[in-house]
Amino acid sequence: MKAPKRDRPHLPKGYIKSEPKGMLAWSAVETQLRASPYFWLATINDDGGPHLIQQWGVWIDQQLFFDGSERTRWARNLSRDPRISFGIQIGNNAAYGDGVGEIIRGVPAPLARRIATQYGAKYGPGFKYRPKPEQYISGYTFRVRPEKLIAFDVKKFDSSATRFTF
Repeated sequence: MKAPKRDRPHLPKGYIKSEPKGMLAWSAVETQLRASPYFWLATINDDGGPHLIQQWGVWIDQQLFFDGSERTRWARNLSRDPRISFGIQIGNNAAYGDGVGEIIRGVPAPLARRIATQYGAKYGPGFKYRPKPEQYISGYTFRVRPEKLIAFDVKKFDSSATRFTF
């Protein structure tokens, strides 16, 4: 899979350096996205206000997949307005992005196996959560296709802040 375009985010002058030295590599950021146990997701309520939740999720092929009920507020928000923001932080490393969320019904079997395997590997040991591929094949899952993502090391923000555009 092709890596997203990498450059500096647009911030007021003086916040970050303009030269590319210190920018993060996509491979390092993607490793963090795969490892992060918790994702913060923000959807848009019907009155235009934000709705923020914490969610388990798995990162596969530059996309975020997560489970939940279609009756939750965030799922109803996504069905009305697919715009979604998400973020993670592991130690000093943070990433946040914007994308388009959707529900996938009848997930193809190869993808369903990958989703179930990653959930089991990530959440099985600590939470005893080991979903079966069939739950996605005969049911559904949620997916976020990111449009942009900004990542940085909190302690080196001025030199590490990197924007990835998909």
